Amino acid sequence: MYKLIKPILFQFDPEKAHGMTIDALKFVQRHSKLLPVVRQLFHYENPILKQNIKGISFPNPIALAAGFDKSCEVPKALENAGFGALELGGITPKPQPGNPKPRMYRLVEDDAIINRMGFNNIGMNKALSNLRKYSYKIPVGLNIGVNKLTPYEERYQDYIRVIDTFKNDVTFFTVNISSPNTENLQSFHDKDEFSQLCSAIQSYKIKHDISVPIFIKLTSDLDLPGLGRMLDPIVETFDGIILANTTQQRDNLHSTNRSEAGGLSGRPLFERNLEMINYTYKKTNGQFLIIGTGGIFDTDDVIMMLRHGASLVQIYSSLVFEGPGLTKKLNKSLTQYLESHGYNHVSEIIGLDVK
Repeated sequence: MYKLIKPILFQFDPEKAHGMTIDALKFVQRHSKLLPVVRQLFHYENPILKQNIKGISFPNPIALAAGFDKSCEVPKALENAGFGALELGGITPKPQPGNPKPRMYRLVEDDAIINRMGFNNIGMNKALSNLRKYSYKIPVGLNIGVNKLTPYEERYQDYIRVIDTFKNDVTFFTVNISSPNTENLQSFHDKDEFSQLCSAIQSYKIKHDISVPIFIKLTSDLDLPGLGRMLDPIVETFDGIILANTTQQRDNLHSTNRSEAGGLSGRPLFERNLEMINYTYKKTNGQFLIIGTGGIFDTDDVIMMLRHGASLVQIYSSLVFEGPGLTKKLNKSLTQYLESHGYNHVSEIIGLDVK
């Protein structure tokens, strides 16, 4: 069905097409009798894929990456679309419109997307209201950003505000310091800035005895020595790491709009992010949760990410090009791979290719 719909969707501006998709999911969500139909189409379940990580039960390792449902508008519909977890957002304390349009571009020849959205969302209070309309049977996490107008020296407090607001309503948080579309956000990768952020997160966790896992998402553009310098404070402060967000690199691209400003996602990120995952797994002796993302289009990609150290993976751009049936396809094929190679559980392949 998506093969028929895709050429029509691709006639529209990418953000317009995304809005049409969200509207369709809202329709499904309003008409609850359609939810089992969605589940039947896209859900695949097998005990070999189920993991318990950080006290969270993940029915499968294929999660939805942040950015698809920016304002927690359609989580109930997405819950039935075959994912092992959802990451909603990014959410900021105050509503913000994001950057001027157009701000999203398909790179069809490269299976990639460039975006400079700028954390457009309805703000934490309205987003929380959306989220609380339903209950959920799979992990639902929240990606957190900062408001563009927050004073520079107070930016880290934006993360704390959103965590405090959602702490009783989500399964995990992701502190996003990696978006290239918010001015100075990536400066949190610098040693002193990052130290301040870690201290704020640690103080909040101790003061409020918060048990919800907090992950951190880094940029693909961080070199391995820079990543290595950050790992000790990351392990001390956070419960997991997502590797990695979009890149500003434009090497070996073929699409005519490849020079547009913003973060590049999709297939071109895969090899670089795989290297970062391998490096992190090795440096942390396989004892720290890694979530892999970037350029995952087929089961071989999932297997490589897991074998290089990721326990879970996240997808988004590939859904644009491959359609919503991708989740079921990946989970079913991963199960077949595990069974045909004599593995009893998906956890058995995590880190196997790390030297």
